[in-house]
Amino acid sequence: MKRMNLIRAALFAVFAFMGTVSLSAQNWLPAPAAIPVIQNELQLLNQVPVPSPGTLMTSSQQVSDQYAKSGCPDCTLKSIKVRMLEMSAEQIKQGVDTGTAVQDVRAQMIVGAANNAVLLTNISASYNYMQSILQ
Repeated sequence: MKRMNLIRAALFAVFAFMGTVSLSAQNWLPAPAAIPVIQNELQLLNQVPVPSPGTLMTSSQQVSDQYAKSGCPDCTLKSIKVRMLEMSAEQIKQGVDTGTAVQDVRAQMIVGAANNAVLLTNISASYNYMQSILQ
């Protein structure tokens, strides 16, 4: 009897989690509406020049290394926002729905951050930013 209750509790937890994921995916803008928002945000972010080093790195570790040398903490956040927008747009254009694309990009960036606390904080802030503009 205890075993059945544990199985039922486990199934309930799985279905509750799946429902939460499903509901969160419903809040994101559809792809046709998300792409113009992303393009607009990229234009806004690119209007303000990035202080040195000024180049967009391809990996989170490169971003961390380069900006740590220049002492520009806002540069890291801006660079991560730009990269998250670009990578999300690429996936959305390939047919991935908006919420899945943003969450996938976030997961990729977290892996690339290699437990760097500063990068993880900026990735979290960038994800919150993506939610604010695309939900």
